[in-house]
Amino acid sequence: ASQVEKGKELELKEQFDALRREHTETLKELQRAHEKEKLLLAESHHRSQEALQETIQTLNSQLKSFQEKMKRVEESLLSTDYKKHIQEHGSPSPFWEQELESLHFVIEMKNEHIHSLDKKLLHLETVEEKNLLLEEKVKTLQQENEDLQVRTQNHLVMAR
Repeated sequence: ASQVEKGKELELKEQFDALRREHTETLKELQRAHEKEKLLLAESHHRSQEALQETIQTLNSQLKSFQEKMKRVEESLLSTDYKKHIQEHGSPSPFWEQELESLHFVIEMKNEHIHSLDKKLLHLETVEEKNLLLEEKVKTLQQENEDLQVRTQNHLVMAR
């Protein structure tokens, strides 16, 4: 009877070892895949963030320059020459009205573009948060795996 028990115990141990090896291999594969995906996401995120940052800086400087131009145009419109022009000729020249209108239009377009870039940046931050959550899940799964290994080990000891 003792020989049978030892045989069963050996068989259980072999099954356990095989399961543990398979489990460890699967976990390693998952970890490798996760690390690879994490690196790819991080690189992609970094590149996108840099590109967006550059674009935002460019757009901000363009916007500033447009605002300065508009200010100069408005100041010249309010200059004494212009007031004199109104007294002599009545209404402002169509050229200045058109110039102001087109500047307003361009500034509006640039503002919309900056708004869409802000949305993209927000989206990238969301992706980054999801990535952090995935890392937490992997840590949790690793902990659960270790707990299961300890419990299985204890179960084998108890079976003996």
